Amino acid sequence: MGCCFSRSAGPNSPYPGGIPNASARHINPPPLSLGESATAPSPANQDSPRRRRRRDRGPLDEHINKPLRRHVWASVDRQWARTELDTERAEYFDTRVTALPEIWQTLHNVLQILWEPPTQETNDDGQTALQTAQTMLRAAEISLPTGNLVNGAYDSFGNFYALPEWVVSDPQNIVEREHCKDSLGSGDDETQGDGENGEMSKEEKGKDVVVDSKQIQVRARLSETGNDVTVSVPKTDMVRSVIKKMATEAELSSSKKIRLAYMGKMLKENATLESQGWQDGHIVNALVFDR
Repeated sequence: MGCCFSRSAGPNSPYPGGIPNASARHINPPPLSLGESATAPSPANQDSPRRRRRRDRGPLDEHINKPLRRHVWASVDRQWARTELDTERAEYFDTRVTALPEIWQTLHNVLQILWEPPTQETNDDGQTALQTAQTMLRAAEISLPTGNLVNGAYDSFGNFYALPEWVVSDPQNIVEREHCKDSLGSGDDETQGDGENGEMSKEEKGKDVVVDSKQIQVRARLSETGNDVTVSVPKTDMVRSVIKKMATEAELSSSKKIRLAYMGKMLKENATLESQGWQDGHIVNALVFDR
């Protein structure tokens, strides 16, 4: 009997139902009350404002675009002459076969404007040409990472266009190889020719003047409004004279200026239309800019 009373599983056991053991305890924790979290947030899982903050670099297809500026340099390893520079520049653009040809053409047109020395009419140390070139680059969606064409340019598709410095601008130590003696000699020959047959020369010159004074009709399309303007000018008039008449005909304000372009090329103001390839009846583009 005593043994039975001493058994913990007996009816008189102080632990009804048997002694508690590990298997009798709850295996799963009690259900969570509303608002409690299953696990305490660890520092690694917490999103701090610093971790959430990310630098916005912008679209990947956009390039830095800085304002156009001129490139100034001096040649060290070569002595450049004007005729050599002009010839090699023409060959350079004739041999461009990568990327888009229309972008190469625009870059060529921009550089032709920058190559021209400032005229007495503008007298602004080339700022008008720089502004015109900048407008053309913006219209063609050409971006400059540094503002200097020597460091290259990008088109809207991300294509890169490299330009050597001898293409971008003239060196400061360029050599103007003008054969002064030859020029003087040819001038003397012309003078002697006039002396031998002076009357014939005068008649020929008179005939030339009559022929060259023929009026031509020039039609231009204004970039500002898209309207066309037509002026009548002598065929010997320089482009700058044609521009003045167009500005008057279009009633542009004095704060505006015009540059003429034909067949994708900017026309020089100190030359005639026909000498630059313009044909009678063709339309030229009149690009209107702020002065």
